[in-house]
Amino acid sequence: MHLTHHGGDPQMDTLRKSKAQEFGDLMQALLERKGKFQIILIILLSLNSMLIGINHTITTFHAYVPKFYCRDHINYTCGYFVNGTECPSGYHFDENDDTTLAVEYSTVCRRAMLAPLINSLYFVGVTLGSIVCSSMSDVYGRRKLVIASLYGQAIMALAQYVSTHLMLFIVFRLMQGFFIQGLQTVSYALIMEYSPSRFRTVAATYWESNWAIGLGILGAVAYFVRDWRMLTLVLTLPVFLTLSYVWYIPESIVWLSTKGRCTEATRIIHKIAKFNRNDEVVQQCNSLILTEKDQPTDTASGGNDSNVPQQKITIGALMKNKILRKHLLSMICVWFSVTLSYYGILYFLPNLAGSRHLNWEYGALIELLSYIMSYFIFAGFGRRLPMAFLQYCNGGLILFMAILSALPAGSYSQWWIVATALTAKGLAVSSFCGMFIFGSELLPTACRGLGLGLCGCSARTGSLLAPQLMALIGILPTFVPLSIMSGLLVLAATITLFLPETLSTILPNTIEEANQTWGSPEI
Repeated sequence: MHLTHHGGDPQMDTLRKSKAQEFGDLMQALLERKGKFQIILIILLSLNSMLIGINHTITTFHAYVPKFYCRDHINYTCGYFVNGTECPSGYHFDENDDTTLAVEYSTVCRRAMLAPLINSLYFVGVTLGSIVCSSMSDVYGRRKLVIASLYGQAIMALAQYVSTHLMLFIVFRLMQGFFIQGLQTVSYALIMEYSPSRFRTVAATYWESNWAIGLGILGAVAYFVRDWRMLTLVLTLPVFLTLSYVWYIPESIVWLSTKGRCTEATRIIHKIAKFNRNDEVVQQCNSLILTEKDQPTDTASGGNDSNVPQQKITIGALMKNKILRKHLLSMICVWFSVTLSYYGILYFLPNLAGSRHLNWEYGALIELLSYIMSYFIFAGFGRRLPMAFLQYCNGGLILFMAILSALPAGSYSQWWIVATALTAKGLAVSSFCGMFIFGSELLPTACRGLGLGLCGCSARTGSLLAPQLMALIGILPTFVPLSIMSGLLVLAATITLFLPETLSTILPNTIEEANQTWGSPEI
């Protein structure tokens, strides 16, 4: 049973503040010093990013359509009807090509829209996971959600492997998206909460780089494993190797401190400091633990100052502030446009000339190099101008692809589009990395989680619409969907120019501090 402190005992207030200060100093002493444990933890958790990259994009290979023709008439693929039924005997697919969802469930011709629908429904699950899992991790902790999401998505992948109906596959895929996003959100949070402040940019870049490595692994495995079921199985089974270490991943000490579980956090700090051979922190832990045994504890505060009012921000309160409203709506536009262009190019790549697997590997390599390059760009030149420049360049390149696609066939080399698409993908990747950094810095701590959650929903909307937009190729001229992506990027880049620079700015914690940092809070 928790005791509620109502004040009135100066000695208890002094003791509580003293313990809170001592614990805060102890936590900072550990977190602001890079140690072996943090490096190992970041490496192990970043393996999850490979898994996330694979599962976000595996539908590109699942839904691939080999060459085919109607069994009723060899000269027809689509459009051959017998008594009002299109190709009643089914379709014959190239036996030397991949066995995909298209082959097994005939997602071609009138059923062709099922392929982008599968991917869109997957991202519906991703959107739900971003909202539900992030909220649950605030209640139940990071560690539990990482473990639940990791094995939850693996079980859903195995369920896809044994599914016998397309509808079952779609349901399992949607549920996997839910767990995959939970894994992404909570793993990234845990990495950031254990990274020293000066090491966070490096940790974030390493996390993103593992996404690109995952894409490279997917392309290589898909080249050798041409059956969609076996591809799913081969990429899922290695997940269970994590059973050898996942139980040693600690709970976030930052999260524990916000829940008043400072004694538990102190014990974790003690173990980490001992592993890092940080004798100074070990001695501080021993001193604090002994003090806690000898002194009474107000379990309601758990060592925190319960008299400090906590600012609870709603969407309405956020939108009433002119400065934060501008920041939030601007970043929502940027996140949507960048994510739409990233996934649009990603789904466009396999349709290009040349080997689709080789194009995929080129894209993965460019993505890896782009993540590394983005670290130096945003650390050296700030956030605002590089973000605008990258989006303008990307919009221009996609417009160039659109113009080329409108020219008569044979008037240009297809490799011009391949090279342009791969370069645009690299710029989209750098923008993707930058929008996370810029978005988190433009919002105060009091509403950063809420704001980034809204930006995340906008990004997921972009990823939902991307396969539908690229599915228009073949129905409408290629120029149309590419021009839409280009126009949105130019708009987002222009909006970015009206935002303040945040490099080396002390980040505000409250709305009042945000008003002082960026100007008047006029409505």
